[in-house]
Amino acid sequence: MKKCAALVVDDDTGTQRLLQVSLRRHCSDIACARDGAAAAELLRESDFDIVVLDLMLPKMNGFEVAKVIESLPKRPRLIVLSAIARYFEDRFPPDTVILQKPFDIERLDEVMTAVTQSPDVASDSSGSAG
Repeated sequence: MKKCAALVVDDDTGTQRLLQVSLRRHCSDIACARDGAAAAELLRESDFDIVVLDLMLPKMNGFEVAKVIESLPKRPRLIVLSAIARYFEDRFPPDTVILQKPFDIERLDEVMTAVTQSPDVASDSSGSAG
């Protein structure tokens, strides 16, 4: 497994747990945020390779969090999980992966495999989730 740091941003605790279990197969460090403001703070404090982001969040929505991600010097890969994301594809960077909720865990695993094998995702020596 590559050393990579992931941030899961979802206000649903059950979804967060499911994502953590799935991501552990691919990432060595996983942090979670239950609202957009907490996610923005974590993103500014730590380097993440991958962000799994819901759009409908308290305090700061996923679109606002995506803007924070775009402003970072080291921009993590973005995976958006949302029932409405497909209607807003043009509001995300071109390399964003959008998965419709309810999502298929096997499809998420395929996406994570592809993303973590990408050369721009951390190797054995980089990535820190605080």
